[in-house]
Amino acid sequence: MQIYLVQVDYSKDFSNDVVPIGLLHVGSALVNSGYKVKILHCSELEIDYYANEIAKDNPLWVGFSVMTGPQTMHSTWMSRKIKKIRNIPIVWGGIHPSILTDQCMNEDYIDYVITGEGEDTAVELTQSILSKKEKKGILGLAYREKLKVGSRMCVNNKRPFISNLDEEKYKLCFELLNIQKYFSKANAEKYSRVFSYKTSRGCPYKCGFCYNNNFNDRRWRAKSAQGVIKDILYLKEVYKIDGIKFYDDNFYVDKKRAFEILEGIGIPAKTDIRIDMVDDELAQKMKKFNVFDVLIGIESGSDRMLDLINKGFNVDKIKKGVEILAKNEIRVGYSAIIGIPSETQDEINSTIDLLLWINKIHKSKTITVGPYIPYPGSALYQWTINQGFSPPKTTEGWGMLERWSKDLHLFLPWIKNDYIYFIREYMRFFNYNVKLLSRVAELRIKYKFVKCPIDIYIMNVLYEYALKPGSIISRVIRGIHKIFKMK
Repeated sequence: MQIYLVQVDYSKDFSNDVVPIGLLHVGSALVNSGYKVKILHCSELEIDYYANEIAKDNPLWVGFSVMTGPQTMHSTWMSRKIKKIRNIPIVWGGIHPSILTDQCMNEDYIDYVITGEGEDTAVELTQSILSKKEKKGILGLAYREKLKVGSRMCVNNKRPFISNLDEEKYKLCFELLNIQKYFSKANAEKYSRVFSYKTSRGCPYKCGFCYNNNFNDRRWRAKSAQGVIKDILYLKEVYKIDGIKFYDDNFYVDKKRAFEILEGIGIPAKTDIRIDMVDDELAQKMKKFNVFDVLIGIESGSDRMLDLINKGFNVDKIKKGVEILAKNEIRVGYSAIIGIPSETQDEINSTIDLLLWINKIHKSKTITVGPYIPYPGSALYQWTINQGFSPPKTTEGWGMLERWSKDLHLFLPWIKNDYIYFIREYMRFFNYNVKLLSRVAELRIKYKFVKCPIDIYIMNVLYEYALKPGSIISRVIRGIHKIFKMK
């Protein structure tokens, strides 16, 4: 019998072309143990179709990889749909069910929850289902134990982190994916077969808004440089990739290892880093090894806010890092957060001013700003409840936490209106090589004038058309988007 591993992404996020890395790791562990696996990566628009296809196949079990937000809601819809058609065991894993295990296990459409790293637990669960043995010895598993009358929830002890990610039983089976589907373009389309990969897990830092504090216990674990290089060289040889996007939370925790990988793979790469790790030597090495894009969370232009969210650096450090990256012409995606509980309008303005300064001094960049979201498992989560946040009573309810939604102020009591939404939308204008758009955005943001946002509505209408598959209009809009998007 086959096992299905599913990830339901939100169509409006354009995330369906991002490799489902978690499913690839768990699926590979199952395949390496002799089981048949099919990875299904779809959007919420395809739930009915694929739920019917899965039910027809009648697999041994169906596993969902779930993060907090729209993915939680959409995974709920699909799980229910499958259960309604056929009583197939439904397994949830990933960040959300690992942190809110009890709430997930109270849902009648979820039979098992795998907490933490899923590779070994998935294999042992499969063995247990096939042999009809008890589940109480499987670390990292939550389940319902049948009683004479009813059942009870059981949550087994946590499974220790994998000690050696290079072990043969964790070897990635890239053939589980339609690799071609996940190729993306980068650097003004100079690279057209860019693939995604993750070399490490966790992060040693303690940002107050991040799930890592709970999910990974702030522990950083990594594949060896040689193990990573071997995988990338395989992808180069077999699939002819010409670039790689590393989705590590922080690629440069071990700088020596990071540059050994970049040198060894011999192709351009995208990486993530903290701004306080940036210096001239590191920027020059990035340039040398053709790092074509870097993602950096600067978070705020207020030292008080940076201290509150425990970033470990200040605004002066941000500016020094930005100046170094701009001087070395490193392309960077900068992200920031506004709408943090207790944040004043002056502090929001400080963040906006910092982003406007970055827009002026760093030519090769993109800017993203979004609202603070109280994710379960983060260090600030309980504090946000004290600030008035009311957590959803059901698993499906977590779908309201869509960080790009215009209506977030309805759920987050410290956000009074949709002002943050419009600031975020105008910041997106800076990501296009259109002077008029940039000038309009700069004036609106600088003078805090977001009334009559007809320009945003026009952009959103075009965006909706671009989402419609197959139409001539959508193809034309996507073509125009590629031409004017910041390279």
